[in-house]
Amino acid sequence: MRQILWLLYIGYLFFVIFTIFFSRKKPTQRFSWILVLVFLPVVGLIVYSVMGSDVFWDYKRRKIRERHRAIFLELDAITRRWHNRSGAELSPIQQFNFKWCGSIFTDDNAVEVYTNGGPKFARLFADLRAAQDHIHVQYFTIHNDAVGRELFEILKEKARQGVEVKLLYDSFGCGFTFVRPLFRELKAAGGLVHGIRPWARALNYRNHRKLVIVDGRVGYLGGMNVGEHYAEGVKGMVWRDTHVRLTGGVVRDLQQIFISDWVASMKKGRLGFRQRLQHYFPEVEANGHLPAQIVANGLYNKYIGQDVINLSYFNLINSAKDRLWIQTPYFAPSEAVLQSLKTLALRGVDVRIMTSSYYTFGGLFHHNIKNYFFRQLIDSGVRVFKYKGIMHAKAMLIDDDKLCIGTVNLNVRSLERDDEVFIYFESQEESKVYSRIFETDLEQSIELDYARFKKETLLSRALESVVSLFSPLS
Repeated sequence: MRQILWLLYIGYLFFVIFTIFFSRKKPTQRFSWILVLVFLPVVGLIVYSVMGSDVFWDYKRRKIRERHRAIFLELDAITRRWHNRSGAELSPIQQFNFKWCGSIFTDDNAVEVYTNGGPKFARLFADLRAAQDHIHVQYFTIHNDAVGRELFEILKEKARQGVEVKLLYDSFGCGFTFVRPLFRELKAAGGLVHGIRPWARALNYRNHRKLVIVDGRVGYLGGMNVGEHYAEGVKGMVWRDTHVRLTGGVVRDLQQIFISDWVASMKKGRLGFRQRLQHYFPEVEANGHLPAQIVANGLYNKYIGQDVINLSYFNLINSAKDRLWIQTPYFAPSEAVLQSLKTLALRGVDVRIMTSSYYTFGGLFHHNIKNYFFRQLIDSGVRVFKYKGIMHAKAMLIDDDKLCIGTVNLNVRSLERDDEVFIYFESQEESKVYSRIFETDLEQSIELDYARFKKETLLSRALESVVSLFSPLS
């Protein structure tokens, strides 16, 4: 019996070697999964099947793109008509975003920045009530609470009025929020609802975007999902987040992302489009003079299988000359990003990272991973701050004229796996606005220093080191 078990285990090891080494994962990710699979044979295999396996994933996405090739080509043609209509001279980063990420450049935009869910939802609900033609909503998580129910009441009313209402949700993000009764009510009222990727099949490659497009003229983007805690906080703690309301040409890019995700989530012949695609891209009057680009990965981007978000963020980080201020709830960077942050700080760049001091899920895991990296960064001169509450904003300030706001966390999952989106501004004015927001957040934060890590026990350091082995999986 023992010999049979050994033979089975040896066969299992060959399976691990074949599966991991022929995957498209990076070496650090392969090593982490080998540890999981070798030392946790049964549990590890289950975890890998739902979290680590990427077999045929790129193939599946390419097949979807081929199946709906005509729609994607039409979308590309429509949006590219508006690229750099003013003939402005693009900066190196703007050129990179267009060439590598397919991000069109427009400079007729206006933005409103929200740092709390109360004002954001009030403005959003007012825009939804004013919708005349269509409403496109996409969220990672939607909660069945007061805010969620108010949203669905508005959507149901607009659907009954004849406004086209489409709602996309991530099947994992909404898997435990008891929101399905609201989905059924919206469908009964005439709205269209669809989930993205059944979560039981894979926990990776989720759609983490949060988008709303109203009549093709107003767009929303940022870190807030739908729930009352974005306005009221959790357990007496402030929930600090960042979301933007957009008008101008940049809304067309948000529309393209939504339609691409909608097409990818539906079967052929069930797309639910009422009019030709051009209908969703109306001519819009210039609402401002703000230059902006939307950067997104997934089916929206023709460079499927390449690290669009990762490379764009890496390019932005390395462009910093004087300042790099980052807000992110989760922090588990790749080795390349980690070394870039160290190098910038040693070069004299003012590098600051602000993160959360509390998590609603997996706090011990996330804190130990962050501390492992923070110890190295602080030793190199990076300043690290923990917000006294929940910091859920995903933003990055570079020098005095570059700003990113979106859904991207600074961890491997966001940078390389999940479908994400962020908006990139080159504007001294908007950078000043967010710089003041960041400085206000600093007043509600505690700075970590190296002396704090020196006081850690040997057990704490050992735990951080062990957990760090799995950071490529986070």
